[in-house]
This record gives sequence, C-alpha cells and structure tokens, in this order.
Amino acid sequence: MPALTGRATSRRPHDPAESWELECAEEEGGAGQRGIYDVFPRLARREEDVPPGALEGLNAGCSLSALRQVFLIPMAVRSTGHEKVVSPASVLGIGNRAVGLWTEKPRAGVKVLIPLERLSAIEDVTILLYGRLSFFSFGDRLTIRYNTLARSSLRPVLLELRQRLAGAPLPLPQEQESAAELPIKWRRLLRSPQVRFREGAPVAFRYAVTRRRSPDDIDRGQLLVINPHELLYLCDPEEASHNYGEDSFIVPRPRITRVRVREKYLEVASNGARLCLRMAPELRQAAARWLA
Repeated sequence: MPALTGRATSRRPHDPAESWELECAEEEGGAGQRGIYDVFPRLARREEDVPPGALEGLNAGCSLSALRQVFLIPMAVRSTGHEKVVSPASVLGIGNRAVGLWTEKPRAGVKVLIPLERLSAIEDVTILLYGRLSFFSFGDRLTIRYNTLARSSLRPVLLELRQRLAGAPLPLPQEQESAAELPIKWRRLLRSPQVRFREGAPVAFRYAVTRRRSPDDIDRGQLLVINPHELLYLCDPEEASHNYGEDSFIVPRPRITRVRVREKYLEVASNGARLCLRMAPELRQAAARWLA
C-alpha cells in the first residue's frame, strides 16, 4: 500500500519527475526556454484549441460534458530539485467518469487515467511560485504543475469534482469552536464554499500555528476542517517566505476507512491508499477523535 505524503519533509523544494516527462537536453535548458513559473493552464474555449487527438482520447475515458472540464498546459522546462526535465505540452481532463492527462510527447496519448470511484484524495500545494495539483488513488497519481495565478480557473471544476465524490452527508463532531479568534485570512476561508463545500453548510474545525524556525522564517497557520462530506487540511505554503494563499489536502469522508495518529503525521487510509499528513499534534488528535 503506497504512502502518499501531503506535505514536504524538507524546506528545499523537491519535485520528482513524472514518468511521461523527458530528459532536458543542454540546449533546452537555456535562457531562451520558459520555466515552470510561466506554465499557465488555460481553459479550452474552442475544440480547435485542443491538440489533435487529445479531446477524443480524454473523452473516451473521462466522459467530458463541457470544454470547461479541459485545461491546456504549455510545455515547460522545470527543476526537480536535482536536475531539469521537460514537461511536454499536456491536456488535463476532469470528467464525469474519470480524471485523465494527455501529453503530446514522447508519444501522444493519455498517460494517466484515474476513475472517480478509485480517487482517494486531492492535493494542491505551492512550491516557490508554482502550484502542484495531484489526484491520488491506490497505486497511482496524476500530477500537473502550473502558475498559481491559474487557481481561480481550476477551482470551480475541482469543486464540481468534489461534489461528485461526496456521497451522503455524514454527522459532524459535537465539538465546536468560534471563528472569532482566527486571523482574518482563515476566517474568510472558513466562510467560503471552498471549505464548506456548499454555501452555508456547517463545519467543525481546529486551528494551530507552526512557529517560525529561524529569524528569516514566518509563523504558518494550519486549519483542519470537517464538513459533512470531506476532511480538509489547509495550511500556509511550506516553501514560501510569505503566507499568501494556502495549500490544501482534501479527502472524501465516505472513502476514509482508518485514521491513526503517528509521531509526526496523521495517517489516513482512503479508498485503499495510505495518506500521511504532517500537521500540528492538536490537529492530529482532533482528527482522530472526529473520525474514529
């Protein structure tokens, strides 16, 4: 059973190459090439915008009902932390039946396809100035990297995906806290559909702060939320020198089969996958009580 870590264990950015990414030739890694910071996925406005074969390939596996479920990701040269790789032009499909990724090279075709019934969790984190969006399942993972300015385009379709995974609403924990003492960033986030799943839906939450590790560091907030359909863990980006934006890890509650508190992380078994979420001890204890 694979262990899928929801947070990096080191402050040094490390982002391993995917199986479909290509070795970076010396001439490709020069100053004339765009870096990962320029990767800006965009919605396909017309079918003609999508590379030949991509729409047909993704639709067959994902069951796409609208072009707003299709994101075009340009080619980019990026660093894994140890070397440079070429991420080929790609198309992400978030469909009614599956999530899939088509890439142009090394051979055009769908490289990863995760049926919705196999999905275990969704992670969206910040590494320096770019985002990494991952879909986890038992034994598989689909990941794209993108400029974080594109999050506003991705979130509506991701919310629709979360609603497909929701299942029947489950009871909330009886423990309740007031949001009045939260920093304004987290109060606003706690009121948003991003956390409540549906506007006005009830939630239970706990908030904690990881104190700075050095004079050059910052305090980082962490928010654990249970809504009727999901477990959410949100926190200030680990690899940033500011607390703008937030990383998120979302697990559908009906798919959670076990929650255990470990020494440094919360272990969540979801749909066959083992997810390891690094969070403050008080948040780990709260999650274990709520989901026992």
